Amino acid sequence: MKKICLSLIINGLCLITIAKLFAGVQIDGTDAFLQLTLIFGILNITLKPFLQLFSLPFTIITLGLFALVINTLVLGVAFDIVGNASIDGFATAFIASIVVSVVNSSFHSVFKTK
Repeated sequence: MKKICLSLIINGLCLITIAKLFAGVQIDGTDAFLQLTLIFGILNITLKPFLQLFSLPFTIITLGLFALVINTLVLGVAFDIVGNASIDGFATAFIASIVVSVVNSSFHSVFKTK
């Protein structure tokens, strides 16, 4: 339970980071931020493993770079679900997913949650 809560907090910090860094990322209000954090966490737990499993051949062929596309899709789906949050286009989502991955890895390595 502690790891799940810490992961949600780290995901929230990642979402705040991309909202501040990119003009194409809009999160309007605290409610949208909390919903987006929760939905992004749920999608990372449920949808992402299935996408990784089914796209394993592409990930192997591209030497792992297709994992960034999967992260982009999960981030885009989370933004699509939440009404008061938006992300402009695939390119912004792709670069934002790279930032989310870097920030997420950094926090997880500091807190040693994996």
